[in-house]
Amino acid sequence: MAPPELHPAVLQSVALTVRPTSGAPLALQTKVLDLEPQPDGSTTLVVAPPPGLDPREHHFDATLAWTYPLGRMECTVRTRPGRRAYGDVWLVCANAPATRLQERAYFRARLTVPVLLTWTEATEETEETEETEEQPEPVELHGVVVDLSEGGLLATVPSRPPALGTRVEATVRVDGENLTQPATVVRHVAFASGGHGVAVAFAEPRRHGDRLRAVVFAVERRRRSRT
Repeated sequence: MAPPELHPAVLQSVALTVRPTSGAPLALQTKVLDLEPQPDGSTTLVVAPPPGLDPREHHFDATLAWTYPLGRMECTVRTRPGRRAYGDVWLVCANAPATRLQERAYFRARLTVPVLLTWTEATEETEETEETEEQPEPVELHGVVVDLSEGGLLATVPSRPPALGTRVEATVRVDGENLTQPATVVRHVAFASGGHGVAVAFAEPRRHGDRLRAVVFAVERRRRSRT
């Protein structure tokens, strides 16, 4: 099965590089206003025209870049002018699949393994509850990892993930072994195929760092051997 399409989230800031007919490329900043699914399964991004540029311009050779939960994504795109209820917009369509730029401290790879996130919902009652009183039951959410490194992971989950900043216990099952460690929810991700995505950063990357690094490198070696 093909991996879910990745794209920026609504209201996320993105970098857009356009190439005028003459002169140097222009590096611009804009924001995603909406995501519009298309009949062919792709997603058109509705973005705000960058200030100072003609909102009626077309761009056939542009590059879109944005922050990914565990790295940075980039893809070539084309833009065309449009209009929505909130004003002039640019409609951005991908010319090719997005690629991941390995910029961060931890090498990562696409792979599919189970994950369990466990946490306690914070409420006004639980904040006021004494330690001697009954504590709320932990919440469990099963998912499937789609991107893993020794520093964190991105997973698809069947229901709404915990809020940003929530501290969780993340248990990844690798080759029959459960690797559990504390983590923090750092981003929610919208997949074009539907469903929910959640990224977590491990609080103690060294706890299972050697094991996860070996798994990630092995996956990448297999991928390269097939290309």
